[in-house]
Amino acid sequence: MNTILHIISSARGDQSYSKGLSTAIINRLLEQIQTNTLITRDLAQSPPPFADEISIHEFYKHPGLYDKQSHQLLSYANTIVEELKQADYIVIGTPMFNLGISAPLKAWLDQLIRAGVTYTFDEQGNRIGKFKDKKVYLAIASGGKSTSHAPDYLESYVKDVLKIYTGITNIKTYRIEDTVAEGFTADYDQILKDFT
Repeated sequence: MNTILHIISSARGDQSYSKGLSTAIINRLLEQIQTNTLITRDLAQSPPPFADEISIHEFYKHPGLYDKQSHQLLSYANTIVEELKQADYIVIGTPMFNLGISAPLKAWLDQLIRAGVTYTFDEQGNRIGKFKDKKVYLAIASGGKSTSHAPDYLESYVKDVLKIYTGITNIKTYRIEDTVAEGFTADYDQILKDFT
């Protein structure tokens, strides 16, 4: 049996196109795989804490040196790492904000990524991600069209962060665009017609 982790990062609730697309992806997954667990983390409803001086100090501490205070400060970070460990499939829904990801998703990534936890180093100093066997679906919503605005840094950023700091390279992207156009209607079936 498989576990799916659903990351929602839009503040628009049920009006969110990225949430609509990521939910449609999960429905497709549920048609194709056997699963007994769906973990949903809504970053808008329960925002991740922003990294501060104290938490950053703990992030860079070797896990073998954690004390009681460390575990308290890293409670959120440790929880989301465990969710990632459990998941076979991760579905991330995000709107595009100024060519990049939403602030809650950035905060989630900053809490997630830690040396010795999501990656280690080999003898040559190269990072080795610890979650190479996961598959990620990235659901991106944007008000404009990709052909009508400046370069999109969102997809490449998420892919690079996951590849370098977790080892995940199996990432499939689906997009819903031009959502601010007059009369726009979301057609998730059309977007996912080649879903794999």
